[in-house]
Amino acid sequence: MKVIYMTHVSFAVVLKDYLNENNISNKEFAARIGITPKHLIDILSGEVELSTSIIQSISVVTNIPVDYIIKFEENHRMENEIEKFLNEKNISLTQYLNKFSYRELLKNKWIQFVHVDDKMTTLMDILKYLRVSKPDILYKLDKNILYKSKNDKPELLMIWLERCYRIAKDQKVAAYNKDNIELIVDYINTCAKNGEFSEKDLIKTFNKYGIKLVIQEDLPGSKIRGAFKVNKDTPSIYITYKHKRIADIYFALLHELAHCKSDFNQAKASSMVSYDDGNCEDKADKQALNWMVDDKYYQDIISKSFYDIDNENKYPKCFILYRLALDKRIEFSNEYYQLYNYVIDSNDLK
Repeated sequence: MKVIYMTHVSFAVVLKDYLNENNISNKEFAARIGITPKHLIDILSGEVELSTSIIQSISVVTNIPVDYIIKFEENHRMENEIEKFLNEKNISLTQYLNKFSYRELLKNKWIQFVHVDDKMTTLMDILKYLRVSKPDILYKLDKNILYKSKNDKPELLMIWLERCYRIAKDQKVAAYNKDNIELIVDYINTCAKNGEFSEKDLIKTFNKYGIKLVIQEDLPGSKIRGAFKVNKDTPSIYITYKHKRIADIYFALLHELAHCKSDFNQAKASSMVSYDDGNCEDKADKQALNWMVDDKYYQDIISKSFYDIDNENKYPKCFILYRLALDKRIEFSNEYYQLYNYVIDSNDLK
């Protein structure tokens, strides 16, 4: 028998074709695989799932590979779960696919789709990428994610988190020690003071001090700023580079480092996600801003009637200007802000 991969049908259809093509009766085939004719009729009707022993027996008798049968059955079960979910939510397959920005996934090659013209198969590929067997599991996982602002696009968040996880998985890191956070902060401040940014060097430094780091652009429509999570005892920081300015990206990193410092144990049970929608997380933001420029030093700056940024030597100029802009003491269009908080060259991003 020529084995052809098919979708939208169960393996029962393939088995029926096999019996017809080879002129084998139900009674004979049932005897050969060691079940009753009634049991075989139930299998051919698609009413029962195939056990491992029956799959192996069918493979021996028909010479159809076990992996092929298992894949066929898994795909069929997943299709049924998807159709059930779509009916319960009263949403079309196309509408649901659009929630994942699947055309962006295709363009960015985040997922290897089997049949891009088949929407059901495309959705199945997305769920497999997310490591779930049915759609409703995705939203149970989403309940284990903590975020301050309203997350109205959980599908985009889960895709982004999975993308970051898969990239971070290959990173080799040293044992984590919470005292290393200050070393990383010092490294970031040195880089910022020198006007330097290198994604490659940042990842190397974070890994050296026991933290996985991924800087990954998010999907259009999402407002994700970053995330902090702990896998076993290894912390991971994921951030986007929405604004692509040096102080903005360093602030996002320091914000997640603040979570690492204060929320390590909590993140063992839940991923912590921050959004770029005006709903800041005060505690982490305040720690990040203080790391950028000591609060007392900053207060001295804003108390002066005149401050010469060109002669600043203690703290990174971009960090001071960033705080001044956030506090609306200068415009984001300010020439010094534009000069020192420069847009990072794409060559410095992987």
